[in-house]
Amino acid sequence: MTYPNQGYGQAGYGHTGYDQTGFSAQPSSPSNTTDPQLGPPSNIGWAVASILFFWPLSFVAMTRAMQVYPLWQAGRHSEAEAASATAKKLGVISLVLVAVLIVLYVVFIFSMVAVAASAGY
Repeated sequence: MTYPNQGYGQAGYGHTGYDQTGFSAQPSSPSNTTDPQLGPPSNIGWAVASILFFWPLSFVAMTRAMQVYPLWQAGRHSEAEAASATAKKLGVISLVLVAVLIVLYVVFIFSMVAVAASAGY
């Protein structure tokens, strides 16, 4: 069995091949702005940190992190950047809350040991 077209595409349907003449190298963007093709970072790592450290914030953080790229692709750039910032902010808040809770726990343990020692136990 032989095929009439050995190249790429389906020539039988009016497609003659791929034309690459309209493409050129993209200019590089400055490093301090978001890449216009990729968009802002999703900050999914901060959302995962919120799952590990303070899970009540993780629902919103994960949802906002997962919305960044679809919003960017839909052309809603300001909303995508806001979603990225929200995911990062919630991740940082969860990390700070865990740090505060650990410090409070250590202070509580030391105070209970001091109370027990002064009471004669």
